[in-house]
Amino acid sequence: QDFYAGRYAQANQVLDRSIPSTDRVLFLMERGTIRLSLGDYAGSARDLISAYDRLEQLQTYSASRGGASVVVNDTVKEYRGYPYERALLHAFTAKDHLALGHWEDAAVEARRTLDALSPEVLGDYPDDAYARYVAGLCLELIGDRSNAELQYRKAGALLEHVGVDDRTGRVGARDGTNEAPRVDGGSWPAELVCLVMMGRAPQGQATWRDDWAAQHAAHAEIVINGQVAGRSYTLTDVLDLAFTTDQKQAAQKMVKTVARIAAKEALAHQIEKDNELLGELVRFVLIGLLEKPDTRRWETLPRLLQVARVPCPPDLTTYTVVFRTSAGAEMGRLQVDRPLQRQDRTFVSFCRDLPAQP
Repeated sequence: QDFYAGRYAQANQVLDRSIPSTDRVLFLMERGTIRLSLGDYAGSARDLISAYDRLEQLQTYSASRGGASVVVNDTVKEYRGYPYERALLHAFTAKDHLALGHWEDAAVEARRTLDALSPEVLGDYPDDAYARYVAGLCLELIGDRSNAELQYRKAGALLEHVGVDDRTGRVGARDGTNEAPRVDGGSWPAELVCLVMMGRAPQGQATWRDDWAAQHAAHAEIVINGQVAGRSYTLTDVLDLAFTTDQKQAAQKMVKTVARIAAKEALAHQIEKDNELLGELVRFVLIGLLEKPDTRRWETLPRLLQVARVPCPPDLTTYTVVFRTSAGAEMGRLQVDRPLQRQDRTFVSFCRDLPAQP
């Protein structure tokens, strides 16, 4: 609540405390996102890297926790995140490094992002065009053009309505409609890449309606020196990733839940043979009280992950972002002067449609 109300310092303070071991990865991801909005890019990177390091350690299965999850529920197991969260963990860490101008460190996270999106790791879970684009951008900024172009190409192949030029990384409407007016870039030899974050990812308790549909049309206009330089385009809808992931895991979770309830019932039945009242009590506690789904989710993520790549003057120090609905109505605007880093002729920045700090 503090985070989405713009009270970032208070939100950070809530998570700056002793972290339950089972939620350590989740707490670090949430606090890393909060610190990103606070402008504490080094602190955010430390948290997100710590989350990644813990996930690496969890590759070694904990037999004790695994056994407890059979009798209790999955919340006793350490949180490992969904596949899309693990990829975005590296993409967001890369943004911290970009904000600090640490290009080589950003490229390291780009390679980790691509590892998380490899077929061997991702399996049949959904790929992420935004994470691939950020990886491509990081590789481009260190001069690795061929691999950057490959990631831009792969990002574009995942998109239906948005095109990505693999040579330049520019994005635009694939069908040529809804293009925002652009100024002549002739006098603006530099370019601005703005990673735009909009909306709110689904909460852990969210349920999916039968008529759920992805919505990509909300966007941001980039205004420089009073002129509209271009607009952002959605590369990833986190709600879409979460929905597709939940669909794929539904059958697996159901089988595991049925097996766990059967094990609890067998335990209660065994105790009931010696003490009927105690058996009923065990059944009530294990099934009635402790049988609950694991609804943990990285909730400080935005819903829409977008990219705007527009021409800009070589002495750019600030720009304005105008957030608009799918119908073009203005939802708010933001003046951005940081983060704003330059590498050669490319400026890199990002923003989110959250309230300004009070």
